[in-house]
Amino acid sequence: MYSKTVIVGNLARDPESRKAGETNVTRLVVAVNDARMKDKVSYIDVDAWSKLGDVCQQYLTKGRQILAEGRLVQDTWEKDGKKQSKLYIKADTVQFLGGKGENKSSDKKDSEIPF
Repeated sequence: MYSKTVIVGNLARDPESRKAGETNVTRLVVAVNDARMKDKVSYIDVDAWSKLGDVCQQYLTKGRQILAEGRLVQDTWEKDGKKQSKLYIKADTVQFLGGKGENKSSDKKDSEIPF
């Protein structure tokens, strides 16, 4: 089986990093608008690991538009005797796009960080 997911949206909040053993994991929460229903927004968690996560933590802030590509992962756990689950994207690449706070006079191009 093969899973590949691509989303484009704006960061709903600043990236949050944590340690998973020896590895750094950065969580991005991406707000994705529905093309057909303008008022509908989905918030999708994207996990960026190791160097990719470090770069995202360093350069991204709330409001920045990104394109994230990776595989869909489902976490499952039990809380108060009830099974729960959550889908998120484990990022392979994150491309920094234009967005809130972008310096319009800058000659820098969008950057893609594959790891």
